[in-house]
Amino acid sequence: MEPYSFNRRAENLLKSYFNDYENVSYKLDAEKINIHLIEEENVDSASLELIKDESCFKIYFWDGYSQSEVIEVTTEKDAVKTLKRFLKKLIKILNR
Repeated sequence: MEPYSFNRRAENLLKSYFNDYENVSYKLDAEKINIHLIEEENVDSASLELIKDESCFKIYFWDGYSQSEVIEVTTEKDAVKTLKRFLKKLIKILNR
């Protein structure tokens, strides 16, 4: 059995974390992952963007209020680990 590709693992993570939430918009393609929370009272709501570059993965996280983080990692393993960390933060924001 072949191991899952990065995109497949990311897609499975998104489905498992956000399956029960309707106010989450996400788009996955070969080069980029975009996740946005849909909040009526916050125009600049929380978001997460992961961009696959030739040499690294760039992860941009915005909590919707004041915290912005940019992380660059070089391996798929570190990218998935960082993605999970930020997905958990988005779930906390959704559950407020």
